Amino acid sequence: MKQKTHKICKNPDCGKEFKLHRTTDQFCSPGCQNLCKPPKEKKVYQLPRSTKPINKKSKKQAVLDSKYLVVRIQFLSKPENQICPVTKQRATEVHHKKGRKGFADQWARDNNISLIIDDRFFLGVSRDGHEAIENNPEWAKENGYSLNRI
Repeated sequence: MKQKTHKICKNPDCGKEFKLHRTTDQFCSPGCQNLCKPPKEKKVYQLPRSTKPINKKSKKQAVLDSKYLVVRIQFLSKPENQICPVTKQRATEVHHKKGRKGFADQWARDNNISLIIDDRFFLGVSRDGHEAIENNPEWAKENGYSLNRI
């Protein structure tokens, strides 16, 4: 039996006769084949939905924040902490001279008093005074408004 050497393209828009290279060829070119294939559906992977949203604060930080609120109010209510030493205005904020993270010394570590609630390193300041301290760190250290954090 004699094998066919030519075939007609199966693409309805083409219909050209083409030379067979393999007996399984059905289209005259890959371009015609691509026109006849239905487009592949893209698989979209969706992450499994969590029913519980991520907390904005950890439980530990929430406890520290509630403690800080109480300590801050007590600190600013004392008469010696109500005047800002920088601007001589009414103190409305607390500046943490040594920062807010970590522990100041071994005593604070033993008693679990982190710098955010350690009032030994607080300074009652006004908004303008706080900005002056934060914007001029060398000046603040020279005048005792800030301490080295290391």
